[in-house]
Formats: sequence, C-alpha cells, structure tokens
Amino acid sequence: MKPQLSEDDKIDIINNLNIKIGADIYNLTDARDYEDELQRKKQHLEACIANFSTIHVYNFNKAPQLLPLQSLLANDNLSARYSMTIQKAERNSNQIEDLKTKSDKLKEKIVNFLNRTEPLRTELTKRFSTINRLEGALLYLKSFEKIEDLSHQMKQCRDDEQLVQLYGELKSMCNQYQTGHQGAYIKEYKHYWHNILKDNFTKHYEDVLKSLKWPFISSMDNSPASKEVMLKFSNITKYLFLIQEPEDLIPISTLEDLRPGSTTFTCLPMRILLRPLKKRFMFHFTGSRQTARIDRPEWFLTQTLTWIKDHRTFVNDYVQPIADKLELVHINAVDEFNNGVISFAAERLHTVLGLYITQGQKGEIVDVDAAFAHAVDETLGFHRELQSVTGYPMNMVLHVLTKAEHFIRWIAVEKRYALSKMDEALGSEQWSEPVAAGVEVAVGTVLWVPRSADWFIALLKTIEDRYSMLPEPGHRLQFLELQLELIEEWRIRLTQLMAAANSSVKADTFLIISGPHPLTAVINASHYTRTVLLQWAHSLHYLQLHFYRRQFEYFTRQQHKDESSDSSTSSGSDNTSDEGIKEPPKTDDEIRNAMSINELDFNSKMMALNEISRKASTLKEPPPDFELTVSNKSVNTELPSDTDQAEEAGVFGEAPGLLAHLRDSGLASLSEHILLEFSAAIHDYKMLKWHAMMVVEEKALTVSASLCGPLSALCARVAAAEARLAPALTARLRANLAAEVDQYLLRNMVLSTWFNTGGTMQFTYDVKRNLLPALAPPSKTASQLNLLPNLTEACKLLNLDYEDARRLQSLMSTQRQAALESLYAYGIVHIHRSEAQKILSQRTDLNDSTSPSSVMELF
Repeated sequence: MKPQLSEDDKIDIINNLNIKIGADIYNLTDARDYEDELQRKKQHLEACIANFSTIHVYNFNKAPQLLPLQSLLANDNLSARYSMTIQKAERNSNQIEDLKTKSDKLKEKIVNFLNRTEPLRTELTKRFSTINRLEGALLYLKSFEKIEDLSHQMKQCRDDEQLVQLYGELKSMCNQYQTGHQGAYIKEYKHYWHNILKDNFTKHYEDVLKSLKWPFISSMDNSPASKEVMLKFSNITKYLFLIQEPEDLIPISTLEDLRPGSTTFTCLPMRILLRPLKKRFMFHFTGSRQTARIDRPEWFLTQTLTWIKDHRTFVNDYVQPIADKLELVHINAVDEFNNGVISFAAERLHTVLGLYITQGQKGEIVDVDAAFAHAVDETLGFHRELQSVTGYPMNMVLHVLTKAEHFIRWIAVEKRYALSKMDEALGSEQWSEPVAAGVEVAVGTVLWVPRSADWFIALLKTIEDRYSMLPEPGHRLQFLELQLELIEEWRIRLTQLMAAANSSVKADTFLIISGPHPLTAVINASHYTRTVLLQWAHSLHYLQLHFYRRQFEYFTRQQHKDESSDSSTSSGSDNTSDEGIKEPPKTDDEIRNAMSINELDFNSKMMALNEISRKASTLKEPPPDFELTVSNKSVNTELPSDTDQAEEAGVFGEAPGLLAHLRDSGLASLSEHILLEFSAAIHDYKMLKWHAMMVVEEKALTVSASLCGPLSALCARVAAAEARLAPALTARLRANLAAEVDQYLLRNMVLSTWFNTGGTMQFTYDVKRNLLPALAPPSKTASQLNLLPNLTEACKLLNLDYEDARRLQSLMSTQRQAALESLYAYGIVHIHRSEAQKILSQRTDLNDSTSPSSVMELF
C-alpha cells in the first residue's frame, strides 16, 4: 500500500514547483534543471535506504525483525519521517499480534460452547419441527373447516350477490391451494358449486331471455323491454361473468356448452345466449327438412348473417358494458357472439362439403363439381358481406375451405372449369372478334382485343378475386401456381392456333380489310395478355406474393442448410446457393425471428408497398409499351431488355417473355408473308437499266413505274394488317418490314446493279420520297426516322462527288483504316466496307475501262 501524502506536503510540493519553474510554462530549461535535482535526491534516498535494507524486510507470519530504534536515530543520514514510520509499523505489528491472539481464544470458546450445547440444539430442532407439523395440520384442518363453513353458508344463503361473493372466496382458496389432496378437494367443491350456480343462474337467465323474446326474429320487431327485466338481465349477466372460470380450469364435462368446432374459449353469458340460436340452426338446417338441402348452402349462410345483424347491437349495448365495468378486458362480447354464430355455419359447411363427396360417389348428386363450386362461391360471398358488416375479416368459414381435403378439391375444380371454358371460348367462331378491353387496359377508340383474350383475362381476375381474401399466404401462392398453369395452357393453345393460321394465309389475305384474321387475333391476344400480366405484376396483391415467395424459398433453403450442417459437420453449408434471392435477411437472428408465417406475410406486404412507392416516385408517367427507334443494324421497338423484362415480370416469371416471343413470331410470319409478295412483284423494278437512265431535273422526277405496283400492294397489305393489330404493334410491324425491305433491296438489287448519274437520281428519289414515307408510321415523318439505313447510306455513296468518291475508292484499296474513318465521316456506319467498295465500283463514272467487268458489257 502506497503512503498517502498529507495536505501540507502537497501544498509544499506545489509551491516548490511554482518557485522552481516560474510563471513561464514554456520555459523547459527550468523544468529540466528541476528534474535533474529531483533525480539526485531520489538516488540519495535510495542509497540511504540500501544501507538499512535489513530493517524493512517484514514477515507477517512471524514477529517483525527490526533494529533497535536508538541505533536508527543515531544515524544522522536517516530523517525523522522514517523514524516515525518505523514506530507506526511496530505499533501496528503489535496490534496485529494481539488481535490474532484474541481471535484464537474466541474460536476456542465458540468450539467449546457448540460442543456443550449440541444435545440441546438437537432436541430443540426436533420440537420445533413437531410444532411446525402440528401447525400445518391445524391449518390443513382449518382449511377444510373453512370450506365446510363456506359451503354451509352458501347452502343457507338466499341472496344471489352474497352467494357470488362466497363463491369468489372459494375460488380464492382454490387458487391458494392447488397441490395435493387438499387442492383436489377444494377444486371439487368449487366445481360442485360452480355447476349449481351455473344451473341456477342459467335457468333464471333463460326466463329473462324469454321475456326479452330472445332470439330476435328481426331487428324491426324488437320492442323495448321493461326496466325490471333489463335489470334482471344485467344482474344475472354480471353474476355469470363473476362465476366464470378460466378455460384451463374447466373440466371436460363442462365444455359441452362451448360452440362446436371452436378452439377459443367463450364467456359463460355468451354460451347461454347462443344456445337457442344453435337449437334453431340445428332444427332448420340439419336432418331431412327442406331447408337442410345440401345443394343450397346459401340458405344457412344467409340466416347466419341475418342473426348477426339482428343481435349484434343488443350484445354491444347491454352485455359488453357489464364486462367493461367488471374490468374483464379480455372479453369482447360482440366478437364472441359473432364467432359463435359463424361456428354453426362453419360446422354445417364442413359437413356439406364432405357430403358432396360421399353422395357424389353414390350417384345422388349429378354434378358434384358444380355443387362444390356453388358452395365455394356462396361461402366467399358470405365472407365478403360479413366483413362489410363487422368491419374486419372473420375467417372461420374460410378456414373450412382451406382444410386440406376441401382446398385440394377447390383448386382441382377451378382448374377443370377454367380449362373447359378456355377450350369453349377458343372453339367458338367469335373467338377472334375484337371487343373493348375488359380489365385495366385503356385502348382508345380502336377495338383490337380478341373476345377470347378478354374472356381469359376476366377468368384470371375472377380467380384472383376469389383467392385474394384467403388469410394464409401459402394458400394464395397455390392459387397463383394455378394461374401460372392456366397462362401456360393459354399460350400453348395460342401457339396451336398460330400454326393453323399460318397455313391458312393466302396471297390476297391482307389486300383488303375484311374483318379479323386468326393470325392477327393470336398476335393481339398474346400481346394483350402479356401487357395485362406486366401491369398486374406491379400491383400490391402480386408484389406481395412475389416477395413472400422469395422470402419463403430463402428461409426454406436456410433451414435445410442448418439441418444439414447440424447432421454432418464435415459437409460445409457455405456451398448452398441462394441465387435469385436479392433481399434476404443478413443475420441468423433476423432469419429466426422472421420464420413466422404471419411475419413473412407482413414483411412481404411492407416490401410490396415500398416497391410501389419507389416506382411512383421514380416514374411520374408510365413509359409507353413500344417506341420506334432504329440504331445501328437492329430495330428496337420495345423499351425494356430481356433482363429488364424478367425483372418486371415479377411473380409471373417467364410467362410474359414467352407470350412476347409468341407475339413476335406472329409478327415475323406476317412480315414474311407481306415481304414475300413484295419481293415477287419487284422483279421488274430491279431489272431497270439503272446504268443508262437519262438525267432529268429533280423537280421532274417521279416514282418509277415498276415500283408503283409493288409499293401500293405493300402499303395496302400493311394498312390491312394494321387495321387488325393493336396500335402498339403497328409500329413494330412497320419497323420489321422496313428492316427486311432494307436488307432485301441492298443485297438483291443495289449490290448487283450499275448506276449512272440518272439512275442514281431516280433510285435516290424512289428511296427517300416513296419507300421511306410508305414505311414510316402515320404519326411521324420519314425525316424523323432512320427506317432504311442501308439504302439511305447506299444513296449517299452513289451521290458522292466524283473527287470524293474517287479518293474514297482509292483509300479502300490501299488504306483500310483510313477508309473506315472516311466512311464514318460521311455517315456510313451500317454498310460494311466491302459492300461500300462494291457500290462505288459500280458507279459508271468511276468505272475502270481496263476492268474485265467494264460498263460497256452492259450494252
């Protein structure tokens, strides 16, 4: 332990420092001198202590070995402070020795005392133990005496309120004594008196309910009861609440009053209120009565809803206030009453759905699937109306539909009916007729949606409306899988129709506008279905399912990985791939906390809302589905790329992309048919003497006569096709045709034709003033687009000045890199260098007379 400095010593040290160092704290010279002085004093003191090292070696197990104090004081080099310290140490050592001696003596006395008093202590312990047992036995007997006394008082009591108070004391004793024979004895007494009180109050309660004309037939016929009756009703309701037992303490014999099929405890007053309703329900809707027909589930569902409407106001006004006054915060009388009435309908619905299977096997029901589908529709309608009445979802009847045996049948019936109606719609003669768009798609004044496609989207929407109200996200995902199967079946059927339509296309099919054609109808159907699916993919319903499925798949993989890592430590769990999961929780705690189905559903809903908010903030206006742009050698008529489309498809996955492929295949077939007729009719135009045309003024130029027929036929076919196609697809069709015409004329005419100045002027005029305007969309001018990039650049090469053309031709033969730079400078980016060289070589003004392919050979 370090010695503590006194306050005087501290003050002396501080004053000494101030004198030595001074007021200038930056003067390090004085500080260094003072440090040296202290080091010298320290060394001096250490030398002094070393001379007397034998005096400060202590052994606390023995007496301290010290030199005589007089010999120490005789040394002039030892200060008075060390003398005082040594004296204190001697005194402390003496005190320690004295305390050790006293402690040993005291321990010896304690041991002797314990040895002498051990027999007495043993005897006292035995007597106290006996006294405690006797006191316990006395309390045990007194508890039985108190129980008997309470029971006797309850037998003699004629006041209901006092009787309930005595029963409350009995319940308190039961809560106090819960183990052994004593607890079982008190519990039996409590149950005994609970049954007596319940039977007594129930009898009076039923009499009061008869006076109230309960249950009510209609809310309009309810006349106000007298104050005396209402007072009795309130008092007995209060007594029933007070004698109510916790659910876990109710024996099985008393659970017969609980509503059927329910796993939730119902308060005692509500059980009594539900009894007459249950009797009426069983009377009307079970057995062999006409109202109990299993093919009319809407009868008992409608009656259930009527009872809820007629009684919920009374329950809320006269039962709930009593529970609130008694501070029974866990009781919601209206909810318990509604659940009780709905449980009757749920139990009957479960029975009816089971009877469909058994009676269908016996042949008593002609169309079991139709009856089942009718019951499902009525149940969903009941749930929807019940939610509008109560203000929040009550899912008891939906839980019946989602039981395994019923849910599997539900999905099977939905699929069977959907496929049947799909075949019926596509087999109709009117399947290709255009109608106004039915669901969430604005098409303007042009009618292009096929009747079958409009019906199919309505079918998907109807299925969505039915299953969207299911409480469990897993059930909604199974219906989503059904929708995806139907979409795939729809695409397969459209593919088959397109194959048949391609074989039915004739030479004059698209020369006139004469109604819908199967080919354009399939193109429109696939486009419309894809457009609607992409819109639905960004709705809250499908976004929530999308995020839920991704989270569920990730957590399932994580569980499997954890299980495999627990079972085998040698196999690494880091090899598990989580591709496609972009937003998983980052920690194990988050994973474990989010494994609840309800939490997964809530998290997916929040993620869906965030995604909708993000898109609303980033996209002020929705982008158009198609926009015509031509860049380089590809014609891009759709904004998103394939990767973007896969992301935009969301929960629908590959379905929009496959439909887009089907649509593009149809457009390609249509373009091929139109181009085939154009290429056959343009033979005379290609064979014109472009190398020997007269040079005329630009104002006097007109379209070539041999181009009029093919071009007019092309325009007629395009117009006829556009009249049958969606507005967004017409630009795509024109762009595809323009690309095909551009490539065809370049390879089959320009690259094999000689041009003089007159031929160049005529060809340029045909391209810029006739072909380009004919292929441009009506809403845009040809100058705004680059529809024929190859032909346009060929015209540039043919119209180059002689010197520029000669220089460019020379560079192509000698300096390829310089030739490419020159081509780019002239705006030639689509035509290949070798093609450009051939076009220049076929200009008559650049012809080399020594060449074997002389221009003279053309004459």
